[in-house]
Amino acid sequence: MATSTLKILREINDYTQEFVAEDVLGISQTTYARLEQDPSKIKAEHAQKLADLYKVSIANLLSEATPIITFQAKSISENNNSNGNIGYLNSQTTMANYHEGEVKALKEQNELLIKQNAELMELVKALGGKLATNNG
Repeated sequence: MATSTLKILREINDYTQEFVAEDVLGISQTTYARLEQDPSKIKAEHAQKLADLYKVSIANLLSEATPIITFQAKSISENNNSNGNIGYLNSQTTMANYHEGEVKALKEQNELLIKQNAELMELVKALGGKLATNNG
């Protein structure tokens, strides 16, 4: 089963199911987990809240197609701490978490593309046999 756009967006943004369910939507985590499995059951008001949270359209949020996600670089601001160092450690940690989510999403997309490619190759083989029979 392909991973839903809801789950991909949640993981890329480093949100937990509990946070999205309880703090954003006001529902239980188990109810939200079911929505990630079957986004077609989402209420319009919840879809709008999630679209606002992730800054995407409702159509893209609920699309069954594998999402194409682009990332924008964020600048590192000077966050001087008590020892005078600029806050690079926190930024590096954040970037590491950010890239983990990105890598995970890309691996899932890659697996889906490999599966779709195999299905298409089988279809081409089947159609190729029918074409050869009809032309002969």
